[in-house]
Amino acid sequence: MSEKLGAERLMPEEWKDDLEALDLEIVRLAVICQVKLLEPGVIQRVLDNDARDCLNDHETAFASLRGLLFLHFQMQKDMAEAYGPSHAMEIVRRVWAHLQPRIGDQLGRLPNPGPLPTA
Repeated sequence: MSEKLGAERLMPEEWKDDLEALDLEIVRLAVICQVKLLEPGVIQRVLDNDARDCLNDHETAFASLRGLLFLHFQMQKDMAEAYGPSHAMEIVRRVWAHLQPRIGDQLGRLPNPGPLPTA
């Protein structure tokens, strides 16, 4: 039986599409909460259920944002296990490169992860 199980059953392009949809929803919730996710320390505080960076008191959106951030990092871990850490990071970089023009600086400034590898 050669059926792929777990994370390996998805192709890298499917991971990219799923991650992009997830990250777009994270962006939407961060904008609702007015959380500058990309500023230093903010993501960790959200994961720790610390709402001090949430300028708009919206408990439901904040709880959803926190849950989706956990899901994002789980997806990243699953991709790294299925395809290796460097390939997983390439997928994440491509997703953020595609989303960046739509997001602008609403969430703060994304640190420069370096150039995208050429295929």
